[in-house]
Amino acid sequence: MSGPDDGLVHSVKGNFVHDERVDLWRCRFTIGRRDVCDVCIPFDTLVSRLHASVEITPDGQIWVKDEESRNGTFVGRERLALVPAELRQGDMFKVGKTLLRLEQVHIAEEV
Repeated sequence: MSGPDDGLVHSVKGNFVHDERVDLWRCRFTIGRRDVCDVCIPFDTLVSRLHASVEITPDGQIWVKDEESRNGTFVGRERLALVPAELRQGDMFKVGKTLLRLEQVHIAEEV
């Protein structure tokens, strides 16, 4: 939603992780400057190498978590503390100077 990639749509497959506590698979993807992040934002120097992560639960809940970034992750005007914040499809959140919006979440079963 901002920066040189304004309007660019990232299609993120995410990584499925097994939560043994509840025996469910969750989809998680990372955001940061590192090229190994699922969503790489190399042009924004206020984005940490590993800045934030987004997790989608099997029941469709979406959570954004700050990964101890230097400049914080914001949902609206609120800086995330140590706990994740729930997002709804279409909500915007900010890492560094970059605004992001999560849309059209589709969860495929793990094969």
